[in-house]
Amino acid sequence: MNHDLSNFQTDVLDRSQHTPVLVDFWAAWCGPCKMLGPVLEKLAAEADGRWVLVKIDTEAHPELAAQFGIRGIPDVKLFHHGAMVAEFSGALPEPHLRSWLAEHLPTPQREAMARARALLQAGRAAEAATLLQPLAAAAPAHEELAVLTARAVVFADPAAAERLLAPLPAASPWSEGAENVRALAAAFRAPAERHSLGDTPLGPRYFDAIGRLRAESFDAGLSALVEVLQEKPTFDGGRARALCLAVFRHLGMRHPTTEKHFRAYSMAVNV
Repeated sequence: MNHDLSNFQTDVLDRSQHTPVLVDFWAAWCGPCKMLGPVLEKLAAEADGRWVLVKIDTEAHPELAAQFGIRGIPDVKLFHHGAMVAEFSGALPEPHLRSWLAEHLPTPQREAMARARALLQAGRAAEAATLLQPLAAAAPAHEELAVLTARAVVFADPAAAERLLAPLPAASPWSEGAENVRALAAAFRAPAERHSLGDTPLGPRYFDAIGRLRAESFDAGLSALVEVLQEKPTFDGGRARALCLAVFRHLGMRHPTTEKHFRAYSMAVNV
């Protein structure tokens, strides 16, 4: 099989839309490249089309080496859906390389989780929950999956989201995401558990903001919530502030809606 590059767009970016592509940046003068190359070719043959190997001679394609900031070779990058998803430099031994591939190659579960993350950012938590709940039930020890599923479930059922997080150990690498879900759950329960807040001057506006956020109307909900914080940054014992920050983190700090409201939030809580 010929692994050499003919056209980067078609051989790597376009092909990676349906099959993962492993790119090996190498050169004929590079000793470690001569060690790694045959191992990659062997593993690509074993993969039987589950992923494909493309070799790029940095001497023949210096523009690609410059584009991807290649400073040392061999340099290996994994592409999927038109984007680089993982990389390493140097000649890994075959056992380490197999482990690296097992960790980073897409699987149906990882694909579903990636799709769910996109749905959550788009305000489609119910669809994400439908996608994730069977996976979480089949893999209860998968901590990242449990937290992601809780993120999807919390808008419809805060208590169910918290139950998903209950087995998570405190030292889990996903504990920060779990705490964010718990902050959402605590605030979403406010109208039912702390209904007396509705009798306070800011209460009805706060409950309206919560309702909008639970419905994933993030722009309107954040706008209403920031207005509450501008009048009283500590409202609801700090839960209003925690809710706002939790929504930002749920969407992502670079999400357009987060960027639209974060400055006003920051000014409100740092007075």
